[in-house]
Amino acid sequence: MQLNRFDLNLLIALDALLHEKNVTRAAERVYLSQPAMSAALQKLRDYFGDQLLVRVGREMELTPRGLSLVEPVREALLKVQATLGTQPSFDPATVRRTFTVIATDEAVPELVPKVLNRVAREAPQVQCHIEQISQNSLTRLTYGDADLAISLDIMRLYGLKVFPDTLRTQTLRPARWVCVMSKDHPFQGRNLTLEDYQSLAHIVARPNGHTAPVEEHVRRLMGMDLNVRASTQSLLEMLFMLPGSPFAATVPERVAKLVAPLVPLKTYALPFDTLDGQEILLWHKRNEPDPGHAWLRSLFIEAAKEL
Repeated sequence: MQLNRFDLNLLIALDALLHEKNVTRAAERVYLSQPAMSAALQKLRDYFGDQLLVRVGREMELTPRGLSLVEPVREALLKVQATLGTQPSFDPATVRRTFTVIATDEAVPELVPKVLNRVAREAPQVQCHIEQISQNSLTRLTYGDADLAISLDIMRLYGLKVFPDTLRTQTLRPARWVCVMSKDHPFQGRNLTLEDYQSLAHIVARPNGHTAPVEEHVRRLMGMDLNVRASTQSLLEMLFMLPGSPFAATVPERVAKLVAPLVPLKTYALPFDTLDGQEILLWHKRNEPDPGHAWLRSLFIEAAKEL
């Protein structure tokens, strides 16, 4: 295959087709008409000598060749975008730009507002779109759908032993976990033993996108089985469900302290320390040389030091 035979404009159409696996949706994604996208698909099939997309029942699926193109095509487009979009200098006072930041519930009440205040003062035309952390957050960074992610360094929540080497990390703040329950909870011990902890009925937070059963999610997080009686998608939401209930919850200590003035809870040190770790900032290595991206990263790093 010769590059001079390939219409580079087709790369955008190919990327859309590989990700949407649907001609109509791919056309909408890149603002083409359906006939134009169908014509692009035919040209791509002719070039690669492969169908790329085939119908299986009512759905379209990628052929093995199509699957092999998904990541290289997206990465090529992102590198081009980063190269063309990166300016040699960055003036927050005049630039117009939108950043997408994925954040944990722990970061939203303190860290994110501190950064947004700086952005409002220093960069009046910069917008920040804040998303809730989810199972596919690292994938969104990889595919360029998000600029930064604030996460806890519990890699097993993502089903990983180490973060991908395409991602860069920066430690922000330590994260210590505690067990909380309603002030009037039947448990009245002064300390919480491991036997006590495992005997409690628990409510757990499982972020959006986690497809594993709740029990498996807890096993990954805690390294043990618990009596899970309820679940929700938000740590903050979960704490407001505790008053008057027979449940206990395990949360970062910082989150428990934030809601303490509003929710009547009692807090216990955990009888294990496997959850304690760090809050970290993550981004893709392709964004390293972007001065605008570096500016936003610095805001989060500086804000974390001040808290």
